[in-house]
Amino acid sequence: MPDTENEFAPEGMTHLDALSYFREEGLNIGWNLGNSLDAHRNGVSGETVWGNPRIAREIFEGVKNAGYKIARIPVTWMGHIGEAPDYHIDPELLKRVAEVIGYAREAGLKAIINLHHDGATESGGKDLGWLSINKARQGEEGMREVTAKFERVWVQIAKYFKNYGDYLIFESMNEIHDGNWGWGSEQDQKPQYEIVNQWNQVFVNAVRGTGGNNAGRFLVIPGYSTVPRHTAADYFRLPEDSAAGVNKFIVTVHYYDPYEFSIIATRQSWGSDADKLKADQDFTAIAGRFIARGQVPVIIGESGAVWQKGYEAARLEYVDYVYRKAHELGLVPLYWDNGAFVSNGENFGLFNRNTGEPYSEETGTVIRAMINAVE
Repeated sequence: MPDTENEFAPEGMTHLDALSYFREEGLNIGWNLGNSLDAHRNGVSGETVWGNPRIAREIFEGVKNAGYKIARIPVTWMGHIGEAPDYHIDPELLKRVAEVIGYAREAGLKAIINLHHDGATESGGKDLGWLSINKARQGEEGMREVTAKFERVWVQIAKYFKNYGDYLIFESMNEIHDGNWGWGSEQDQKPQYEIVNQWNQVFVNAVRGTGGNNAGRFLVIPGYSTVPRHTAADYFRLPEDSAAGVNKFIVTVHYYDPYEFSIIATRQSWGSDADKLKADQDFTAIAGRFIARGQVPVIIGESGAVWQKGYEAARLEYVDYVYRKAHELGLVPLYWDNGAFVSNGENFGLFNRNTGEPYSEETGTVIRAMINAVE
């Protein structure tokens, strides 16, 4: 079966390098449409299976009106991919992703799409997705199988969107790791760092090879598990690129440190000298390697802190300091909004997904603090 293509005339593209584009367009902050197109159950992605409503254009209008410039739209493709060797993607999913990208564009936002939970691995090493670094590191056969599927999936996505303008950005993958979230020993994980480097190169070659606007599209490149210390290290390498003479890469890291405060809510305070020093050191290292020395923009593709009842002031202080420090060093933070407000888990939600308005007075205050921090 031939690959699906979106047939319309190619839209305009900039000739600027990525860092100049970010500065000219004023791309200083972004937001994630989490737990929607990336949600999945029993190995099949589904837009509403994690409790969020079907995506409406109003959410993007609200996000833009609040002051955000970029919408990262995580996408999980598993369960909608056919058998080898073609790995044909269900055209209905491509069509829906295109519709959601259209909402973002109409609102005036840049859009990033990726392969998200296709590469999910739980703590302890249980793979939830097919993009498995555990399988790839076991031997040549596993590496070939996973890489071939990864390449074919990206070729199809790239072909479908090849005529889209430079407001659409591709990101290769999300938080690829072996189950240890990047905290294993460097010696044990060294082969995995190289696999991530190789997959990023496969991604770039696959996208560039489809031609059209993809020959010069901006591409987001993550390091191992998107951990700042791994991404700032010498063993992370940017891929080779055929784009004409200018850098079209954007580096990404994620920042939820300390996770006891930001994610699992076993700690209710933030703001000590040690807390601030950790952010300073992580951001300085990544900015120094890529922005100062390489003229490559860096996004913090996911960041934020969960709501903890009674400790709202600590979250506000966290967001203000982390986003202000990131902006000061030239990094572009994107908040992780998963639409959750009252669950027993990760309450990162900010906006009402149906109306695009802040969910509450408290989330409105957090939103304003973020925007103020980068202005």
